[in-house]
Amino acid sequence: MMDRVSGAGITIGRQASLQSLQSQIAQSTAEIASGRKSDPAREMGVGASLLYRLYDDIQQGDAIKNTTALAGERMKTMQTAMTSIGKILEDTSAQILQSDALKQQSYNTLGADTPDILASIADLLNIDFQGQKVFGGTDSAARPISNIADMPTKMKAILDAAVAANAGTALDAAAVQDVMDQIDDVFGGAGFYADYYTSASKTGDGTPNLVRIGEGQTLAYDVRGDNAAFKDAMHALALTSLLGGDNSKLTEEAKTALASRAGELMRGAQSNLTTLAGTLGTKEARLEHVSTIQERTVSAATAQINTLEGADYYTLSDRVGMLKIQLQATYSITAQLQTLSLVNYL
Repeated sequence: MMDRVSGAGITIGRQASLQSLQSQIAQSTAEIASGRKSDPAREMGVGASLLYRLYDDIQQGDAIKNTTALAGERMKTMQTAMTSIGKILEDTSAQILQSDALKQQSYNTLGADTPDILASIADLLNIDFQGQKVFGGTDSAARPISNIADMPTKMKAILDAAVAANAGTALDAAAVQDVMDQIDDVFGGAGFYADYYTSASKTGDGTPNLVRIGEGQTLAYDVRGDNAAFKDAMHALALTSLLGGDNSKLTEEAKTALASRAGELMRGAQSNLTTLAGTLGTKEARLEHVSTIQERTVSAATAQINTLEGADYYTLSDRVGMLKIQLQATYSITAQLQTLSLVNYL
């Protein structure tokens, strides 16, 4: 019973050695197959902070790329709508100028066209991108422009009241000034926001749309349905809506005064719209620049990570070969020890 050596310490030690070698071979083989180190952070020691930072750079870069891409598409949607609005304003402005030459017939046509022109502008200002109203500012869930179809009716109510106050006679250039003042009040005061602009987010309220473009950096843009360019355009169309219909309410001089004021507002709207589109275009260009920088940052960080985590095939192959030799030697020694007698062992 005592003629063989079977010390517990020797057995446990050999077993642990075998398991360690097998584990190292399995790990090295897996790294060869995947081309990646199994635990690069452990091998780097205190330098592992670099690896973690690179992963943070990629995560942040991807997040910024996605955010700027969405904001860029939103701005493109805005620009497309503003281009269409600009074409409408250009055509309407030309029609207003033509009124001076053709007078009554042109006035009637312009007055009749106004409701459709207003509806087209409202549709463009209520356009959405991925379910959000792009001209609604930070309140992008609600339609920014509402009740636009009621505008000509309300303008005519102001005119009718003025005619009634003028003993039912047609308004001349001086009398129609009161009508224009009342309409000015609608678009210059709370009436516009109560009746036509229903978004809770207003131009200049200090809460523009913000896009994250870097760590601690944001880009602000503020193009909403109540911008001066759009308000002036709707204001001009509110005036032109009075040019058609019953010819007994306005004298030719009054119609000329209305058309002149409408033309002035429309030209201002066109100028403001051009400035607005240019400012937004500058911000679009900056977003594209930021996106390009982030893409390069992510690519550089990914390349560094691949270098740090990449496995060296040739070194690992040599290591596996050496480990297998050690494993075979350990097996052989263990087998020989199992056959030793107590005399031979001593």
